[in-house]
Amino acid sequence: MVMIITIIAACTLFALSLLHVFWAFGGRWGMNFVIPEQEGERAFSPSVGMTLLVALLLSMAGVILLLQGNHISLPTKYLIVQVGAWICAIVFCLRVIGDFHYFGIFKKERRTKFSMMDTFLYIPLCAFLSFSFIVTIM
Repeated sequence: MVMIITIIAACTLFALSLLHVFWAFGGRWGMNFVIPEQEGERAFSPSVGMTLLVALLLSMAGVILLLQGNHISLPTKYLIVQVGAWICAIVFCLRVIGDFHYFGIFKKERRTKFSMMDTFLYIPLCAFLSFSFIVTIM
């Protein structure tokens, strides 16, 4: 069961990474639902560099998950992999909790397209990803 969870989570992370690369190079699909809104306007506009950085971090998280879950073999177990797994678990857990305004389970803004997607997709997805890292650590 752990193997299935980690493979699904890693594939999800790689798919999300590719989606961020798509957005960085001008793709528009899904853009109406991924950035928080403030008074009908985007709360921020990420740069191409930032979007590519997020893509890189997501793919690195996928590799860390596969390494920690022993789906990719290394001759020795490296501390950086275990530390990376803990960091990823904590980051995705913090994303679930949110910023208390725009995203997360304690958000105040609940009427925008983003906040509805956050409630029904992004929060459960981040909880699953955090759980996946915790499962591989234990």
